[in-house]
Amino acid sequence: QDHRCCKMEEAEARAQRLKEMKERAKRSREEGGTDNGAPKIKFRNYQPKTEDFKEAVMPKVKLTTEEEVAKLAESSNAEVQLDVAPKKANWDLKRDIQKKLDKLERRTQQAIVEIIKDKVADGAGDDSEAQGKMLAAAVSGKSA
Repeated sequence: QDHRCCKMEEAEARAQRLKEMKERAKRSREEGGTDNGAPKIKFRNYQPKTEDFKEAVMPKVKLTTEEEVAKLAESSNAEVQLDVAPKKANWDLKRDIQKKLDKLERRTQQAIVEIIKDKVADGAGDDSEAQGKMLAAAVSGKSA
């Protein structure tokens, strides 16, 4: 019973608040004043059919970007650059595979050194110094 009593009191209080709100709204309508706190209606794309809402229609906006760009270019006396493409289209690919490329470069250099060592070891008897210089020149040309 205690629970029902509390709910009845809450309902009566709520009804009283609603009644007061209705009376305030009625008084403000009678005085002719509009509620300043209420948002104003703005129609940007909608064309109302009744005359009551015609005053809330916003004027259409005309976009003339070419003319504006031309005016800006003339006023600033600077060349307008409209290129929006990135300078290097594959920079992210290079960034992602840079570690792999570095590793491959080290392995390539090691393989070249191994080949040179094998050639020098095989040709130790016959003019190895000339072959060594020729191989060194070839390797320095490849790595540079």
